[in-house]
Amino acid sequence: MPNLSIAPDGTKYEIPTEEENAKEREILIKITEEQRKLGRKIVAVQGLGFVGCVMATVVADATDKDGNPYYFVHGHQRASKRSYWKVPVINSGIPPVSSSDPEVPEIFRRTVVERKNFRATSEDSVYSLVDIVVVDIQLDATKPSFGEAEKGYCDLLAFREGIRMLGEHIRPDCLVLVETTVPPGTCEKVVKPILEEEFIKRGIDIKANPPLVAHSYERVMPGAKYVASIRDFWRVYSGVNQKSIDLCREFLTNCLDVENYPLTQLDNTNASELAKTMENTYRAVNIALTLEWARFAEQIGVDIFKVRDAIRKRKGTHDNLLRPSLGVGGYCLTKDPVLANWAMQTLFGLEGRLDMAIRSVNINDTMPLHTIEIIAREFETLRNLKIAVLGVSYLENVGDTRHSPSKTLVEFLRKEFADVLTHDPYVEAWPELEESQVESDLKAVLPGAEVVVFAVGHDQYKNLKPAEVVAMCGTKPLIVDCSNFLNDATIAEYKKLGCKVRGVGKGHIV
Repeated sequence: MPNLSIAPDGTKYEIPTEEENAKEREILIKITEEQRKLGRKIVAVQGLGFVGCVMATVVADATDKDGNPYYFVHGHQRASKRSYWKVPVINSGIPPVSSSDPEVPEIFRRTVVERKNFRATSEDSVYSLVDIVVVDIQLDATKPSFGEAEKGYCDLLAFREGIRMLGEHIRPDCLVLVETTVPPGTCEKVVKPILEEEFIKRGIDIKANPPLVAHSYERVMPGAKYVASIRDFWRVYSGVNQKSIDLCREFLTNCLDVENYPLTQLDNTNASELAKTMENTYRAVNIALTLEWARFAEQIGVDIFKVRDAIRKRKGTHDNLLRPSLGVGGYCLTKDPVLANWAMQTLFGLEGRLDMAIRSVNINDTMPLHTIEIIAREFETLRNLKIAVLGVSYLENVGDTRHSPSKTLVEFLRKEFADVLTHDPYVEAWPELEESQVESDLKAVLPGAEVVVFAVGHDQYKNLKPAEVVAMCGTKPLIVDCSNFLNDATIAEYKKLGCKVRGVGKGHIV
């Protein structure tokens, strides 16, 4: 039986055999030699997830004033059943991620098919051939108890294994640039010691050739400006020594639009790592604050979103006030405060904890329960209630389901024995909730629905006419707006059709 990796669309790909790996090693060496003759440095991107795959294209797309690429990029993805499929998909010039950004398929086609300076592989020995490794390994925070983020911790096992692999292969003069969001202290206390240990095993003098390690965190937003959020955005960076800092600055300057978005150098990697986790903690606290006020607004008949718009007119101090919603999802706000809190206690051995940061995570993680409360107020029981949830990704117009608040919503509704159907135009599979079938046709979820939850603001949902929704339902469902996706005129249309409308922070609806 072949060892298969299955893509989200169901296509099956055979994982390479050892014989095929041997041939791949020969191909990698040949390609690298050819690219060096063209005067290009060689980069490997470790991990081809939502950040790594697009970061690899941005690096490959970077050119000098004459239009010549600076780099050839090897994208490396482990040969696991879960993720190997990305390798053949990328090598066909197709992005392994779904996005509303039209530049995503364009930049994959340009770098893979036209310029041929980006290629994916699962062969570990590729790291022995490169000048720079960009680390984009997934690193998560584990929260063992729902709503108790203070118990959360960081499992560094897979990350350590990835760094150890680099230490076993890279040349001493290779820069390891950590782009993954990591707990403060990781480069200094985890990455550098592992590389030193592996260098010593290989007989490398670490005093003459200390590991070159830098950190520069991503600020990726996988939506309509997915590529631009990597290439055309401000970067913070630092390194464990001056040579690492200099090499990192040169690399980022070549790849990114630093003329319009200047680089910021911090004193050390602890500072750079802390900057990322603090940046996202600030946003998490901001959102948690708005939920408290949204509940208040609902009880006194106020539209919190109109209040928010009024406040945001005060530019420079209040225009970054965020909004309440179904909940907080994605790969950053849900975990970064936990990473920092864990690092404070574990990597640095300090007492106490980051109380406000952790409380914000608890509020945000449990936020979907408020939408359930809104639904429950309108029905005697949730048992057998047919509910259509529109949107299971964590962000509008993307297919990323990581830490989606819709997962919490669906799980808790089903605990109450509600009959929940889900729809999302961007999601082919929901690995975090595999038992839930995500439909791509609204006609598969709306007929007979007694509740329609607008969970995510995909354009498709915002463009739906109330008469269309009611006609497909064949009922007069309760409409639940989770984040101001429906304006007052649309709400009025639903009400004329006999529907009740409720929403997070929308206390003005009567």
